[in-house]
Amino acid sequence: MKREIWLLMGWLSFVAAHAAWAEHPRPDVHEPIVLEKAVHLLLDDYFIAHSEGVERKVISPQRFLAEPIVTGALQHQNWQPFFTVLPDPTVPSRKPFRMWYNVDVFDDPADDAWYGATGFLESSDGIRWTGPYERLNSLKDDGSVRFGASVVDDGPSHPTTAERYKMLYFDAGRQVGPRVAFSPDGLQWTLYDGGKPVHRVNNGEDIWSAGFDPLRQRYFLIGKVEGPYTWTNAEGKKLTANIRRSVTSFSRDFKTWSEPKLVFSPDEKDSGVTQSYGIDGFSVRGDLIVAFLRVLRDDLSPEGVPPEAVASNAGGKAERRTNVGVEKGAGMGYTVLAWTRDGETWQRDRHTDKFFEPDPRPGAWDHAMSWVGSSVSVGDEVYLYYAGYRWGHKYRRSVDRQLGVVKTKRDRFVAREAGNNAGTITTPTVTLRADTLALNVDAQGGAVRVQITTAGGEPIPGFRFQDCQPIATDSLSTPLAWKQPLSALRGRSVRLEFSLKNARLFAFESR
Repeated sequence: MKREIWLLMGWLSFVAAHAAWAEHPRPDVHEPIVLEKAVHLLLDDYFIAHSEGVERKVISPQRFLAEPIVTGALQHQNWQPFFTVLPDPTVPSRKPFRMWYNVDVFDDPADDAWYGATGFLESSDGIRWTGPYERLNSLKDDGSVRFGASVVDDGPSHPTTAERYKMLYFDAGRQVGPRVAFSPDGLQWTLYDGGKPVHRVNNGEDIWSAGFDPLRQRYFLIGKVEGPYTWTNAEGKKLTANIRRSVTSFSRDFKTWSEPKLVFSPDEKDSGVTQSYGIDGFSVRGDLIVAFLRVLRDDLSPEGVPPEAVASNAGGKAERRTNVGVEKGAGMGYTVLAWTRDGETWQRDRHTDKFFEPDPRPGAWDHAMSWVGSSVSVGDEVYLYYAGYRWGHKYRRSVDRQLGVVKTKRDRFVAREAGNNAGTITTPTVTLRADTLALNVDAQGGAVRVQITTAGGEPIPGFRFQDCQPIATDSLSTPLAWKQPLSALRGRSVRLEFSLKNARLFAFESR
């Protein structure tokens, strides 16, 4: 009965929150947006009241390595796509990049010959992870199946040393569900409440990730629910299928968590059978939490797929009875951007705006799946760590599930782009609490200018387009300059107007 009540609560939460997933809405802003000293990404339309001649373009990260960095070989023994990479340069005796991930402790690489545990690796540069890995035996087994190693590091100044590191993971054994553990160093762990699950779930609802929200000073998690669901997809086809969806929950201490709320289900803007395999890789940029949604398409197969890969993903008779009208393939997965401004309701991109896709070359190690799971800032770049599968969702799990890394420049997830014909972006009314503004922009061969107007749209003398020194460079943070100092407008309610020609604007920063 409790399970049915939980599902009903989740459904009601979904109905209330569903609109937040629709596209990229900007809420009605009756009061001016206060521009504190922060970076402001243009992922959605929150800072855009009007746009003309400018297109939104998702910028994919770049592959720069031919091979994965963590494999199923004995020095790594990776066998799942769920992991965490964190930097910690504060301990001189250790390498600064650290990874927690799922390992298969059996040396036999055959499918269905595995036993899940948690492994630990270090790297000096975040790219070479030579191993051998260290098995974290203090995370006691409960059954043979372990999914996830979502780690939060609260830093060396955390008031409770023994709880600096926090881990959320899933075991399916005598007790099924997500567990919590604490550690002073990320190596020796103590299970909270003897390893009892912090949420009651079913076997198969096994993907859980966690993060810390410094804007609201609380922890949050994203979990997986699985079961029959009916919807109409982008092709107009009504489907009933046993699919994965995502929930969220909150905690002040990482021990006691609120009731889960449903945040993502497929709808009429999703192609085929779109499923959520969780959100991960959280980072806070200004008033946004930016993350990456793993999308599963079990109805697709990669080019050149062997028949065995399709057969391995077919499921049993009971599953086929719940998947009415669904033709299964080998399974493919890609990554889209996801973000939240209030810490609870999430927005996400669609299949039309994929962030990171599988390698199109048949036989490549990430030809079927490319799921981003962790992000680390390294200078002016962001390293995005991801899981790749070669041929499909369930095929050769002990050897073909490997981890890689790609790069992107800081805050360049989405661009607002204009070509030869100049385009403009106008913000809602904002109140400036900064002395300067800077742009993350690529305007090589073009130009970007900014003018500041009154709330009613009248250009302010000294801050008009002709008063602005044009930006014609590729820079992550280039300051704007007008004939008058920006400090003259501190506290005023104004609008910013961006003019772009042959340029991409990614973000602006008030400082």
